[in-house]
Amino acid sequence: MSKLSGSTERHTSLLRGIGADLEFGAYDPGQWLKLIDLQRRHRATQFEVRQVLRELKGRGLVEHRPNYGFRVARPDPLESARITYVRVALERSAAQLIIERAVARDVADLAALSRAFMKSIRMPGRHRQASANQAFHDRLFAMTGNPVLTEEIRALRSRYYASAGRWRRVQGLRESGEEHERMITAIRRQDRSTLERLIVHHVRAFSADAANVAKKLA
Repeated sequence: MSKLSGSTERHTSLLRGIGADLEFGAYDPGQWLKLIDLQRRHRATQFEVRQVLRELKGRGLVEHRPNYGFRVARPDPLESARITYVRVALERSAAQLIIERAVARDVADLAALSRAFMKSIRMPGRHRQASANQAFHDRLFAMTGNPVLTEEIRALRSRYYASAGRWRRVQGLRESGEEHERMITAIRRQDRSTLERLIVHHVRAFSADAANVAKKLA
């Protein structure tokens, strides 16, 4: 591996790790970030951490104040509500296709991914949970057989700013995992209405927690 290639991979890994921590509740909205803590946590240099934080600022995950440093950005309740509205419409529409197309291999894959998510809950940071959760939902919506729908859902999920949501609590992570399990049960039973209800609840539960914290921050 060349030095340049290794540096790029290192930056990508740090960006993913710190970004997931910010998005999924490892830090409180508005919290000032200590560079030395990030360096220790991610085994990175100050230069590497600063590079990543500047990029995350461009994505709206952190704010920078000269002579003060970086802090976690506060969620925009209106933007979150708009994204939730569209996510509910798209993800609910996927339920019928999932039920129509699901085969035993799909259900087995989802079950394995759900177990992986539950196993990740006690791991430090939020990178592993975010990756496991994304893998579950990517597989779930790929079952629709509609790549355009799948890509739109994935894009909206990646835009959702969740640091004030249910993943700030271990119990919230467990609730997400339990909902994954209930979705799998609905698919096994070919129960479209229950799957629709679970998907909508899954989206709105996260959004409701985020909105409640956002009100306290206002």
